[in-house]
This record gives sequence, structure tokens and C-alpha cells, in this order.
Amino acid sequence: MAPKPLLEIRDLELEFGRGRDAVRVLDGVGLRLGAGETLGLVGESGSGKTLTALAIARLVPCPPGRFVGGTVMLEGVDVLRMTGAELRRIRGGVVSYVFQEPGAALNPVLRIGVQIREALRLHRPEAATEAEVVRLLRLVGMPAPEERLRGYAHELSGGMQQRVLIAMALASQPRLLVADEPTTALDVTIQAQIIELLRELKERLGMAILLITHNFGIVGDLADRVAVMYAGQMVESAPTRSLLRAPRHPYTRALLESVPRLGGGGDRLVAIPGSVPRLGAFPAGCRFHPRCPVARAECARQAPALMEVEPGRWSRCPYHEGDARGA
Repeated sequence: MAPKPLLEIRDLELEFGRGRDAVRVLDGVGLRLGAGETLGLVGESGSGKTLTALAIARLVPCPPGRFVGGTVMLEGVDVLRMTGAELRRIRGGVVSYVFQEPGAALNPVLRIGVQIREALRLHRPEAATEAEVVRLLRLVGMPAPEERLRGYAHELSGGMQQRVLIAMALASQPRLLVADEPTTALDVTIQAQIIELLRELKERLGMAILLITHNFGIVGDLADRVAVMYAGQMVESAPTRSLLRAPRHPYTRALLESVPRLGGGGDRLVAIPGSVPRLGAFPAGCRFHPRCPVARAECARQAPALMEVEPGRWSRCPYHEGDARGA
């Protein structure tokens, strides 16, 4: 019998507002993440990636949010039915977050060491010592950690700030680390260092990682599997190598074609026309069809289901066979 996954989201539905004003922002979302596995969650801004991640520890403000269907099973227990005390146990204790824009996530008036020690007091009070703070900073590759812990966020570079956030997330020894756009606004050299750091931490600590990004280059370097989101729905899921080699959904293919490539010369990048639809203004039928280069007339009338097109691969396009590229 296959082991139970660390995280399994099934048919998750989230709305904002009530009655006629209710807007469905997550619609039947599902994903699965095993212990020690890295899952890349990919999509444009507004696709629902961060909301999905926040739902794991029920961090979506309710109200205005309201979970109207589905389950979020974390270590075999449904997060959507947990009590306040149970939620406090898993937040940090089981799942920790590294949010984007580290400069905004850190407190500007508290020293770095104080902020990390606060995380230790909440989850491992016996370890809330300066020595443990130094160890965590050294673990994430912070230079001169004994000096940095006495500094403030504004005295650090963007890469160093991100390392501090990762150290705070690791203070509770979580089983799942959610990294939400961890390389946003960092230059390419620092991006590579952060990705390498996450890879090393995963191997050393054995934790699972949910990597949220719009950058397929990062996913290819780190993720075991990839799930692609569009307009509040999952549209494709597959092992990373299979998806990068032969995407089955037109949206996934369009995202990959828009990635810059070495040796591309001066060719213009391929852009996806239009934009992600506004919440509450999703088109009928397939939500991607207004932007899809291979859409057919029926795509505007019938909403496709997420289908298993081969073992371990799922796609929300009924034309996933070879004619999808040239239809």
C-alpha cells in the first residue's frame, strides 16, 4: 500500500463574499505532496497559487473568505475542520512559509536575532538561545552570523533578507516548507544561490517543499513534480521532466514558450495574448479559451474536466493528444 501523502488537497472551493456577491476564487483545486518531495506550483499572477498555499494552514482571512467545499488533508487531518488550538500547532510546527518580498516580511524595528528567537520561543522554547539563532543563520549560509543577528533588516541585501526568512521558517523544524516566489526581485546570481540553498536544505533536513513561482527555469532546477494553475483551477499536473519535455495543456505550452533561452539571439519572446480573467469574470467553457491559440468552437461552450491522460499525468484540455498543437 502506498504511503499517505504529507499533504493532499481535494476539490477545494473558496469564495469571497456571500449570496449574489459571492465570487469563486478557487474552483475544485487538488494537489498531492509526499514527504520529502518538492512540488512546483506554477501560473501567472492572479491564477490562485498563493491562495491555495495559504489554505494549507487556513491562513485565508474568513471572512471575507469562505471555504465552501473540499478538504485540505495535512498529515491525515482535515485542516478545514481543525480547532484554533490545532491550527496553532500546525502553523510553523508542521508547515512554515517563506513569503515573497522579504524586506516587507521582516520587522524593520527589531533586530534579526530577536525575530528568529521569537519563532523559536513559539515552537521550540527550550532552544530559544543565541547559539541556536547563530546555528540557523549558519545553516542558511549567512556570512558572519554572529554579527548579522544584531543587525536590522534594512542593513541586509535582498538575498540576506531571504536567508533570514528561511532561517525563521526552519526554526520550528517543519515537515513542509512553502516558498512563495522566493526569488522575486533578486538578481539572477542571488536567485541561483537561494535555489541551491533550498535544494541543500531539502536533502539535509528531509522536508517537503511547495515552491510557488511563475518561473519554469526555477521549477526545472528544483521540483520533482509540477502543477499548473490558471484562473482558480488546476489545468495540468505531471512529473517535472515529462511536463517540460511534452506539455499537454496549451496554457502550459504557452508559459514554456515565453521563457527566455540561452542562444536565442535577438528573437522576440513569445507572449501570451490577453491576461488572466478578473475574479468573478471567468469566461464560459474553458477559462483559457479566449487566449488559447488552438481553441475550438466547443471550448467556449463546455467546461473541460481534469483528466488523467496517462499514469501520473493530468490535463484539463480534451485535445491533449497530438492534434492539440496543430488543431
